[in-house]
Amino acid sequence: MKYIRSLRQRKYRDRYKVFVAEGDKIVQELLGESGLQLEMICGLNSWMDKMRAQTPPHVQCIAVSPKELGRISTLKTPNQVLAVVQQPAYPLPEEFADHELVLMLDSIQDPGNLGTMIRTADWFGVHHIFCSPCTADVYNPKVIQASMGSFMRTKVYYGELDQLIRKIKGKLTVYGAFLEGEEVPGASLSLPAALLIGNESKGISANTASLADRKLSVPRHHPADAPQVADSLNAAVASGIMMAWFRHKEYK
Repeated sequence: MKYIRSLRQRKYRDRYKVFVAEGDKIVQELLGESGLQLEMICGLNSWMDKMRAQTPPHVQCIAVSPKELGRISTLKTPNQVLAVVQQPAYPLPEEFADHELVLMLDSIQDPGNLGTMIRTADWFGVHHIFCSPCTADVYNPKVIQASMGSFMRTKVYYGELDQLIRKIKGKLTVYGAFLEGEEVPGASLSLPAALLIGNESKGISANTASLADRKLSVPRHHPADAPQVADSLNAAVASGIMMAWFRHKEYK
């Protein structure tokens, strides 16, 4: 219990190179063809009996009571089972397909936002997400839950974005999300491309922003009789709208 509870903190996830995933649906997906390696499963007896045949022999299986599951779970209502999973190590891609769309995230702080972005990226066929070092940890339990299993199908990398952009210059067109950018519905968009999304309150950092090839924005509807309107969009919502437009233009 002490070991699993310690994994709520990033320093222990980094030390042991593992993370926790919770819930019947997610753990069953992990046991399927996720390609990720499980270290341990802690579940209710009823779940263990149901899934015993699907669990590889090298995975440590521990039956726990509902009370014990509640003590190690991060959920308000624990869902039958949790797994300790080895963190995968993905090499940086050397080449990109002609239709490739990738995300670059500059200091996204909110774990819920990151998890939603991963889930949305999975929906739109975006399988590579590059994050600055200050971006929330992909293995934070809140990110894992918000991604709804999409973390298994999306590769997330961490590194200095300005260095990465310089490496891919000429391979991908880098589009940055800015309030003053060209409105995305009318913009000419081409693939392969990288979509750069900035911090929830500060936007894209100056060093990284200077490397964007194009600036894009999501137009806002502001009726003349409206007293006021929101000054910005949620970062996850903005990225989802822009990814949708890239795919719309691709198939139009």
